[in-house]
Amino acid sequence: MNQGKIWRVVNPTIGVPIFLGAVVVTSLFVHYQLLTKTQWVPAFLQGKATPAKAAAVTDTSTITAQAPAAPKQ
Repeated sequence: MNQGKIWRVVNPTIGVPIFLGAVVVTSLFVHYQLLTKTQWVPAFLQGKATPAKAAAVTDTSTITAQAPAAPKQ
């Protein structure tokens, strides 16, 4: 552990809660931004299909029948 000397400057009873608090705040901020700035995340959480899946289900124009390959001899 090459960062072990940090605890000579900051007491672990102070530093660990501050670090974990920063992780929680960052995580909540990222999730809030995902929910407010995107349209597919709230739809996904409500159980709706993602746009890619919805397009794949409804778009059958690219599906073509293919003959099975002849066995190699």
